[in-house]
Amino acid sequence: MTERLDREISDFKVALPESWEPMPLGEEAPPQWADELAARLVPADEFGERMLAMELTAAQAQFASMDDPRIRAAVWVPFPETGRASAAMIFLLTDRAGVGSPDEYEAFLASYADRTSGEESYYSVSTWRSSIDAGDVVGSHNLIAHTTDDPEAAQLEERVVITVFPPATSEVVQFIFSAEGLGSFTNMPQQCFEFVAGLEIQAEETR
Repeated sequence: MTERLDREISDFKVALPESWEPMPLGEEAPPQWADELAARLVPADEFGERMLAMELTAAQAQFASMDDPRIRAAVWVPFPETGRASAAMIFLLTDRAGVGSPDEYEAFLASYADRTSGEESYYSVSTWRSSIDAGDVVGSHNLIAHTTDDPEAAQLEERVVITVFPPATSEVVQFIFSAEGLGSFTNMPQQCFEFVAGLEIQAEETR
């Protein structure tokens, strides 16, 4: 039986755990956000402050370039004294028509196993299914190698994609978590799932 998609998500939000900082995007983003956040988190280390500000600026520019007003972002800085962010995250509304059913979407995520595309090589992909109060969940845990200027080395990314399918809505909520290298998370899929479990949505009838 085909599910009737007669609700539209009007608002969605998730509480940020400790050490996660919201990242403003779009025209209303303060131009000095990265500098001010780095100064607050690393007040006594000029070099660490400068390094962290540069990393935050680059991440903000990358997400802003997606030019989607539905995107919200955050960055995880549990050890600011290192001058590095441990992970970044975006979440956004995506039309369900382009995602398909949970079964179809899980198959799509699984299809990335052993895929090489441009400068990315997926060499570990695992998917799972679950549910939270907001709806059914499809998740994927990926290890991705990115080529660098050094042909003998690659940059490793650990990525988790989690998509929530609220019942009867024409949109889904997609989360993408990214960490450079391994070790930022103790158990990235579980920790990201616990993050997403706090998702709250508001939906309105469309007819």
